[in-house]
Amino acid sequence: MLSQPLEIFTHRFAKWAGSASGFVVALLSVFVWLGAGEVCGFSSGWESGLTIYIGVITFLMVFLIQRGQNKELATLHVKLNELIVATRHADNRLINVKELSEKEISEVQEIHRKIGTEEEDIHPKSKV
Repeated sequence: MLSQPLEIFTHRFAKWAGSASGFVVALLSVFVWLGAGEVCGFSSGWESGLTIYIGVITFLMVFLIQRGQNKELATLHVKLNELIVATRHADNRLINVKELSEKEISEVQEIHRKIGTEEEDIHPKSKV
């Protein structure tokens, strides 16, 4: 299947793009474009090429960044779900909290805010 090699490629590329060497390549490409602009006299053709180049790179990087964020968020959810399941007094209904509407999530947040203030009353902060 195509998805496995594509996933490996995008993971490696995203890791490289966020590295120091990725930054150096991006910086060098700016200098190359500036040099090309000097040679072309900063013509409209050069500007069009630059605009297209920047647009394509930005378009692809947005998807690459979103893919990375989706994967990070999914792994974070799995880890948090594991902690909820492993914690004796945790509310297991929170495992599927991402399925709730924004209003329902706000209601859960309010409940936790109230619990937090009640615990502060029981265990006041030390005045150190």
